Amino acid sequence: MAVYFSEAYEIELGTDDDWFDPILEEDTQLFVDPFLVFAETEGRWADCDDLLSGHFERGFRLLAGHHQNPESVQYRKTIDMMLFPEPSEIGLGYVASGSKGSGTGRGFARRIVGAMALAIEAGLADLHRFEELSLLVEKIGRDRISDISCNLLKQRLVRYTQSICERHGISLEKFKVKNASFDEQRLRWVELEVDLPKNPSTGAPVILIPKRFLRELPTLNSSDWWDWVEPSFRDDVNWDTSRKLSKADIVDLARKHPDLVREWTEARSGDEPHPYDVDRDPEGLHSWQAQARAAASSDPIDDSISRLSLDEVVGLVNEKFRHFVEDRGGWELLWNDDTSAPKRETSIQLLYRGVVEAYCEAAQVFVDREVNLGRGPVDFVFTGSTRRSLLEIKKFKNGRFWDGLEHQLISYLKSERCKSGWFLAVRLSDSRTEARRHAALSSRTNALRKSTGFDLHSLAIDARRPKSASNLGHGEESEAPDVDPEEF
Repeated sequence: MAVYFSEAYEIELGTDDDWFDPILEEDTQLFVDPFLVFAETEGRWADCDDLLSGHFERGFRLLAGHHQNPESVQYRKTIDMMLFPEPSEIGLGYVASGSKGSGTGRGFARRIVGAMALAIEAGLADLHRFEELSLLVEKIGRDRISDISCNLLKQRLVRYTQSICERHGISLEKFKVKNASFDEQRLRWVELEVDLPKNPSTGAPVILIPKRFLRELPTLNSSDWWDWVEPSFRDDVNWDTSRKLSKADIVDLARKHPDLVREWTEARSGDEPHPYDVDRDPEGLHSWQAQARAAASSDPIDDSISRLSLDEVVGLVNEKFRHFVEDRGGWELLWNDDTSAPKRETSIQLLYRGVVEAYCEAAQVFVDREVNLGRGPVDFVFTGSTRRSLLEIKKFKNGRFWDGLEHQLISYLKSERCKSGWFLAVRLSDSRTEARRHAALSSRTNALRKSTGFDLHSLAIDARRPKSASNLGHGEESEAPDVDPEEF
C-alpha cells in the first residue's frame, strides 16, 4: 500500500511545512496553477514571472519573422524551447497507477510552436500569460499547463526541496533530472545531476512543491474564457449559445478573436488567488489513502482470506466496502463539505481502491485502477494467481449508468477474455431515477449473466445522507452524464 512522503521519512508536519505531501507510487489529481505562482509577491517565488511567461516571450521573439518557415533554425530552436517532459518527480496529474505520464514530447512541442505561429498571424506579438496557449491548442489542458509550469520552475523547486530536507534531517542522493536547467545561450534544456530525496518505494527522486500552488483547474482555462466572452458573442457574433461547446469550438473562436483572449487575461490579472485546500481536501483527492487505511485497520479481516478463490476475495472486499460506507459512516467521505454535494466518481474510486487494497494485500490479490484494455480504461482489475476479475463503479445518477453495466463492462470482459465481472453502483439521493435503477439492478444483472455467459455480479451501495443529518432536497435528478470537470 502506498504511503505519504512524510510517513516514509517519519516527518511530523508542523506550521512551517507549507509543502504538498505526495503519495508515493501514486499521482494526485491536482495541478500546478501558474496564476497562483504569479500571486507571490515576496520570498523565493516572487520573481517567477520571467521563469514562466518570460520563457514563452523569448520563444515568441525568436519565432517572430520565421513563423511561416518550419525549416528555419529559429523555428526548430523554438521547438527545442517547448520540450516539457512530464515531471514524474512531483507526483501530480492523471496517472492512476504509478507516476509516469506522457508529458510533452517533440510532437506536442511542434503543436505549441504552431499555435504560437497562429497567434503571431492573429496579431499577438507576445504572451502576457502562457496559459493563453490553452485557448490556441486543443490538447493543452490542466495537466499540460501543470507540466509546463513544473519544468520551468524545476531548478527552484529542487532548491526548495533541499531546504525542506535539510530542516528535517533527510539524507539526499545524486539523481539525473531532465530539464533541470535551461541554457539561455544555446536555447536548450539541460539534464543535471542534483541532490534529492529518494522515493523508497520506487528508487526515483522526489521533488516537493508548495501546497498553495495547487488547484483542480487552472484559474485561466478555456471554460472560464468562454464564460467571460459568451455574452459578447451572443450579442455581437450571433453565436448559437444553445448548443454545447467542445474544446475544439472554443479554440476555433479564440483563434479568430485574439483580442478577446488578451482582454480576458488582463481582466483576470487582478483576481484573488484561490488554491485548492489540501488540508481540508473537500474532494477527497489526497486524504483518501489515510482515510482508507483507517477504515481497513478498524475492520480487519482474518487470515482465512488467503485460502479463498479470487471471486470469493472480490466479493468479500466489496462487502467490506459496502459495510464501511453504509454502516460505519463512510458515506460522509463521499460528500463535499464545501458544497454539500456528492463527490464525483473519481473520488469514490480513490476511496474504494484504498479500502480494498489493504484487504487484497492479505489475500495476495493485486488490484490496479484504470487499466487500459484497448477499448478504454476499466475502473479496476483484480489479479490472482491464475484468474482476473474486472470491476466498474458508477453512480446511480450517471447518465450512462446502464451502458456501464450492459455494454462497457461486457466489452472489457470480451476483449480480455475474462469471465468474471463486477458492477458497483453508488446511490446518493432519493430521486425517482436512482430509485428505479436501484430496484432494477439485480434483475438486469441476472438477465445479462444468462444472456452473455459471463459470471456477473452487481452490488448497490447506499451513500445517501441520513435524513436527520441533511437538509438537502432530493428531487428528480437529470439524466445528464456524471463527469469530472472538463479538461480545459
